[in-house]
Amino acid sequence: MSSGDVEGEEQDGGKIRKLKEEINDVWNKIAMREEKIKPEVDDRPGWKTVRIFVSSTFKDFHQEREELVKKVFAELRGWCELRQLYLIDCDLRWGVPKETTSEVTLKTCLEEIDRCYDDNKVPYFVNMTCKRIGWIPLADELPPNLMKNYRLVFGLSVTEMEIVHAAYRIENPNALFLIRDDSFLNEIEDEDIRKEFIDEVQPRADTKLNILKDKITSRFSERVFTYKCKYVPGERLYSDYMTKKGRPKLELDDNFSKIVLDFFKERIAEQYPVVKTEIDEYLDATFHHKAFMNSRCGIILGVNKKSQRDLIIGRESILKEINDYVENEKDTSGSPKLIIGEAGAGKSSIMAKAASNVLQAMEERAAQPCKVFFHFVGAVPNSTSLLEILRRLLREIKPNSDFPETLEDTVQLVRSELANCHLGRVVIFIDALNQVDRDMHLEPMFWLPEKLAPNVRCVLSLITDSEPHVVLKRRQDFKIRDSEIIVPDLEPGKRLEIVNNYLGLFNKTLSTEQVVPLLGKKASSNPLWLRIACEELRIYGDFNTVTDFIKLLKETLPGLLQQVLERFEKETDRVLLVSTLCLLEVSRFGLLEAELLEILADKDSLEYRETGGEYNPEGSRVIEKRPHLPYAEWASVYRNLRIFLRPYGNPSEGRLDFYHRTLSKVVQDTYLDKSKSDADYNKKRWWWHKKLAEYYRYCGTYDRKVEEYPHHLLFLKRNAKYDEDKKLYCKWLQEFLLDMGAFKRLYDDEFSETLLYYWRECGDEKYDQMCEGYEKEIRQMEKDLAYAPHVTASRFEDVSRLMAQAGKYKEALKVAEDCRDMVKKFPQQWEDEERNEKLMYIYGHIAHIKSLCLPHTQSAKEIPELNDIISMHEEAIQIINNSPKRNEKKYKKYLALQLIKKAYARGGIASRCDAFSVSKFFTKNKTKKEMIELGCKEVEKAISLYQELKDYGHELEAQLTKATLYRGNKEEQLKIYGETKQRCEDVVGPKCPLMCRLCFNMGVVYGRDNDEKNAYSAYKQAYEIAVDIYGPKHVKTEKYKAELMKYSHVAKKLGKE
Repeated sequence: MSSGDVEGEEQDGGKIRKLKEEINDVWNKIAMREEKIKPEVDDRPGWKTVRIFVSSTFKDFHQEREELVKKVFAELRGWCELRQLYLIDCDLRWGVPKETTSEVTLKTCLEEIDRCYDDNKVPYFVNMTCKRIGWIPLADELPPNLMKNYRLVFGLSVTEMEIVHAAYRIENPNALFLIRDDSFLNEIEDEDIRKEFIDEVQPRADTKLNILKDKITSRFSERVFTYKCKYVPGERLYSDYMTKKGRPKLELDDNFSKIVLDFFKERIAEQYPVVKTEIDEYLDATFHHKAFMNSRCGIILGVNKKSQRDLIIGRESILKEINDYVENEKDTSGSPKLIIGEAGAGKSSIMAKAASNVLQAMEERAAQPCKVFFHFVGAVPNSTSLLEILRRLLREIKPNSDFPETLEDTVQLVRSELANCHLGRVVIFIDALNQVDRDMHLEPMFWLPEKLAPNVRCVLSLITDSEPHVVLKRRQDFKIRDSEIIVPDLEPGKRLEIVNNYLGLFNKTLSTEQVVPLLGKKASSNPLWLRIACEELRIYGDFNTVTDFIKLLKETLPGLLQQVLERFEKETDRVLLVSTLCLLEVSRFGLLEAELLEILADKDSLEYRETGGEYNPEGSRVIEKRPHLPYAEWASVYRNLRIFLRPYGNPSEGRLDFYHRTLSKVVQDTYLDKSKSDADYNKKRWWWHKKLAEYYRYCGTYDRKVEEYPHHLLFLKRNAKYDEDKKLYCKWLQEFLLDMGAFKRLYDDEFSETLLYYWRECGDEKYDQMCEGYEKEIRQMEKDLAYAPHVTASRFEDVSRLMAQAGKYKEALKVAEDCRDMVKKFPQQWEDEERNEKLMYIYGHIAHIKSLCLPHTQSAKEIPELNDIISMHEEAIQIINNSPKRNEKKYKKYLALQLIKKAYARGGIASRCDAFSVSKFFTKNKTKKEMIELGCKEVEKAISLYQELKDYGHELEAQLTKATLYRGNKEEQLKIYGETKQRCEDVVGPKCPLMCRLCFNMGVVYGRDNDEKNAYSAYKQAYEIAVDIYGPKHVKTEKYKAELMKYSHVAKKLGKE
């Protein structure tokens, strides 16, 4: 070897050593910025989303990506669905547009990893490496704000950036690394094909790769696997997303798929264990509302640079006023605080921050108990339902009480509770009250009493002059000036502060010449308009023409949103963009990202067509296995729409919806033709509703089908052009409702309001088809050996209760008795205690149905039936008394209920003994007197149980039952009513449904005794309370008024109206 060769080798060696030093220096800088994060076990019930980010150089890993996307993740997706998990594989390299800028490409990759953090706390990540290092951005290709926000280090390739951000820096236990053995390259003779697997920049690429592999192996030794493959000469790998020539084909080691599957199954199972507990709907909804509240608190309209704390710039005084209202214990005005403003004024952010502040303050002052209720209308599924809002509120302020069955009764109970002077300290926040579903039979805001109890504080946000706002302003006792907080336009100084804060996050500023025309626009006083405008300026590329661009910004919030959407159409696939917006707009509760990926995959079917609503008896075809839209195509749409979309409900579920309702209106006008005519609007909506109805007919989980499918079918039915179509959609809805998977989710033990509503919409006003259909289904279950008897019995019980809720008592009784016989027939199917508990509830249910079947008119014929009812209650009571669980709360509560109902049945026998021959109707050797004495003892025992449980509402109900036992004994009845009335005033308050009934019953007793003056006084009090809690036109108020009018002559004598 010549001296020249030696010298050359030494020079090359020196270059490589220097290169190694440079590369190691980059990794040393990264090591100084480590922060370890551990996955959090999430065992909450409900569906969640798991994201797996696929990382590799693109050109050389087509074979592996095909294997992952089409086989491995397909199998893993099915496994995940069994665990109530949606799987989304983030394979960004498919379909990345060639014209995409360096900044956008980098942001797309890193922001998708951010979403993995958001959904799973620690990303699920798989990286594949071989002989290519990939693209290393130059200094001018790395924007400073991106470097700062992601703490990037210059000199890394994009693949290395992904590894650092998703795995290396936090030592991610969910990261898997696969290194492909490069020996297969020896089999490739064609140099052009070899180049597809080897980096062109040598020796830098080899050196970087070796150091990268060393770093990965040293940090993730147990999660680094090497696999082999073979080159398949003469064959090409083809896919919809590759060049027409295809790619070199490799034959992967069988171990490749197994490694990936086993790793992610183990990691996912550890973080998301199988949940066997039933979902507590109240706790689940509270969790979702709290997640939304926290997300709104995190919206940065400004940042305090010293503390890096989120601020609501320009709204500090409003937050203080809300806090003063909540904290002022001397305030006895009884008025709520109304946060009033236009769309986009920032009301939801104010409400979220105010509620968060109050929660934090209450936690710090644990010694002063206070209940804080917060509800953000439209933020989570079903949150626009007034019934659900009020039930959540009752659960917060009366956690141990039963809910009324109907909205009307719930409204009355809430109204009386919020006026109850004995209620403990409660703070209520309800945001976007104007978006609550309207009930045509109830006056808006009737649930809110004219005067709140002294310990109640209620903060409500509404759009200015919306219907609830107008209704409240009409109230005579409502001091509007003292109660309203009007969210004002942002002051110029605050606007400038927001602009500087927002753009400053991205190292950008505007000159005075640019700020003046921006803040000179009238719409800049609206925080949402200003935020969107700042975002548009942030991404605008030509600084020299920024001033002209500012002048072109639309002057209204809807106009600006429309302008932004026009830009999005040019920058991404228009069909996918418009389809996403329209699908979200017509959806009931937003759409899962996983659902959008399936629906959007069939791009040819997404263009709106004038179908005219033709009758199609076949519907859409069944697609066994739906393909997914390539993730990079979706990422392009999502990246543009991201600032306008928000997680709907649980952030980890992956559900999306519009961030603000104004965008919904813009989509209606722009893409659904609402601005043209109602006919055009309905045509477009009909087309998109049909798209979703056909999707949910064959796809989606039961949880999602229940939320969406009936909603779309009902819209199609109501707007169908032909009767045949209407019949078809009713048929589809009936088929769905009869599916036991749907029934299980729609049925409610207390009252299945939604399920019964859907049956009525099918034209089944008398519920005959419903009863016939469900009985057929459960009889089939009874015959089908695939169903265990205990499962079938439970379904029999549920169907019977539903029939009773629908007023079909005879049908309900028959099914309930069959259920009882089934439980007795197959005792081996249950644990002893489980079987006894089932029988306890069935006996009580049968007794309840039998009592409902009794005629309104009394006769001696009912006494045997009443004896049978008593026997059913005795069976239930005996089971409770013999149960080792008899001291549990739910058993005590059910025992008290059975005792009261049993006593009531005894009273029924006693009253019939009054009306008919006493000597003939001794019952089980008991006289009328003995029956009353037994009934009183049972009621007293029930009262004692309710007192022990501190369930004072039911205690008072029991006292009313006791009084009815003494029918005909005026003195004893009035004595009990008087004691109960005083107790009711002390516990519940003077204005409540119970007090109304009590006064009315006293009027009846006085009336029977011809004591007209006292009867008039009692009926008058009942009527006045009814007007206050039910309203003047309510059927119960009319009933009390009718009784009162019978004593008009007494009023005249007393000189009263």
